[in-house]
Amino acid sequence: MGQLAYEFAAEGRRFSVDLLRYINESQEGVATSFAFEEAFGVRDRLHWFIHLKTPADYAILLNMVDHDLEFRRISDDDRLPHKGGGNWDKMFLHRSLHEDVLVPQHGMDHDDDDDDDDHHGGGTFVPPASSQLSQPPELRLNSATAGAIVVRTSDVKYELREEGRMFLAHWQHYVNEKLAGKVTATLYEQTWGQQDHLWQLIHLKSAEDYHELQALERGREMTAEIFERQRIHETKGGGTWDKLFIPASIKDTLLLPHAPNSDG
Repeated sequence: MGQLAYEFAAEGRRFSVDLLRYINESQEGVATSFAFEEAFGVRDRLHWFIHLKTPADYAILLNMVDHDLEFRRISDDDRLPHKGGGNWDKMFLHRSLHEDVLVPQHGMDHDDDDDDDDHHGGGTFVPPASSQLSQPPELRLNSATAGAIVVRTSDVKYELREEGRMFLAHWQHYVNEKLAGKVTATLYEQTWGQQDHLWQLIHLKSAEDYHELQALERGREMTAEIFERQRIHETKGGGTWDKLFIPASIKDTLLLPHAPNSDG
C-alpha cells in the first residue's frame, strides 16, 4: 500500500502500471500482481496485491530489485521532468509504503478431509485460498476477475481465536453459497505481523453487489443461521459473534481495480 502525493498522482499511477506489468511479464510463475484504487477512503491511495506461491519466492523479487536492469530503469528514470525531476521516491509520501504478508487460513473444518497432496500439488506454502471454497470454479471470483474487492479486517480476542475463525469461516461459507457468481469471500491470516489480526477478501462482481451482500446480512434467515447462533461455550461465558472481536476492530475498505487508461 502506498499514498501518492496529490501533485504526482497521475505519474505515480503510470509508474505503478509500468512496474507491475514488468513484474508480471518477467516473473511469470513466480509472482502475479494487480493494482487497486481505494474507493470511499483516502484519495490517491494505491493497493498492490502481489500473489506468491510461498514467502520464499519473495527472495526472487528482491534479486530482481537489486540486479534486473529493466526494473532499475523503470524505478530510476526521470518521470517528473516538468515537476522538478524524480521518480517513485518523490511521488509517494514518506513512510506511506507498507507491506502485509497474508496467508490463507487453513487447518479448519472446510479442509480437514482434504488430502495434503492436493493442497501442495502446486508447491504452495499452505493450501491456497481456493481450498476454502465450495463454489463451482466457473462462479468463483478472485483479484484478477472481481470488479471490486472489500478488504475486511478484524481483531479476534486471543481467548476466542478459534471461535472467531470458525465464525468467519461459517459466515463466508454462507455468503459464498447464497451469492455465488456475485460474491466470493476468502479468509487470511496476517503472518509476521499483528497476532490474530484477520483479513477477509470479499470479491464482488461489481461494487453494486455490496448492497446485495448487506441485504443478505440483514435478512432474517442469515441473522438466525449466522449471527444469533451461540459461538462461545458456556465455560467461557457463552455468547454470539459480537463477543468474539475487539470492539470497533472490524473495518471494511472498498478497492476498485486500477484502470490504466485513467492516468491522463
